[in-house]
Amino acid sequence: MIRFAAFVATSLTFSLASLRAEPAVFVDLPGGMIIGAKGEGGWQTSEQAGKELKAGRLFRLYTLDGLIGEATGGKPTPNPDVCPDIWELTLSPAADQSAIGVAAPWDPSPRMARKADVSQAVYQEAVRDFLIEKGFRDPVVGITELLRVDLDGDGEDEVLLGATNYSVEPDTTPETAAAGNYSFVLLRHIVDGKVRAQLVDGEFYPKPDAMATPNRYKVRGLLDLDGDGILEIVVESAYYEGGGIAVWKLSEGKLSRVLEMACGA
Repeated sequence: MIRFAAFVATSLTFSLASLRAEPAVFVDLPGGMIIGAKGEGGWQTSEQAGKELKAGRLFRLYTLDGLIGEATGGKPTPNPDVCPDIWELTLSPAADQSAIGVAAPWDPSPRMARKADVSQAVYQEAVRDFLIEKGFRDPVVGITELLRVDLDGDGEDEVLLGATNYSVEPDTTPETAAAGNYSFVLLRHIVDGKVRAQLVDGEFYPKPDAMATPNRYKVRGLLDLDGDGILEIVVESAYYEGGGIAVWKLSEGKLSRVLEMACGA
């Protein structure tokens, strides 16, 4: 009996250790590209995550409006034609809308973002001042998203602003940059009792640039991807022949990019 109990305890310990060692995996949907993973050894690229990921993992699917469903992942494979370092997988049932799939044992969405009115004067002025700092003389202010969310769980909201000025149809990008073009995501938060504006990601063209291929930036998710209770900022960048996803982490008032996946011609 003692030997059997010891065997059960050892097996249980081994099983729990194996469960803890399984990385959390993140997928860009509906395309199915693996963004990367977070394991005990740190953040993993799409290729690293794809090689380790086994079929059958359960993914919870999130938009900025919250959980929209669940799906089971198939066998990951590399994208051989365009981006061999990017791995992909299919989900069942298939995702039919833009979302971030997360396979993790914790709750990736402990706090929800709230969408707010983009025409508020204080934020219109904040974006205008930020663009002037970037070299724009008389910028056209084009706020596309305004999100309030408590990223770090301290009870105080941060504000994320998305802004874009391209003379093309919504959700498309020009092939070259004209004077006055820009697209970016900006974080406004309190640091040492003062409001600080920090660029998350973006591009700025105070002058025309025929060699540039502009990207459009927007927030795709606000999710706890590493299980520490702090929400990471998931930003999408897209240009006319491709795009990518970057994951940004706020720690001690500073932003850092911890993960990136991109694919395009």
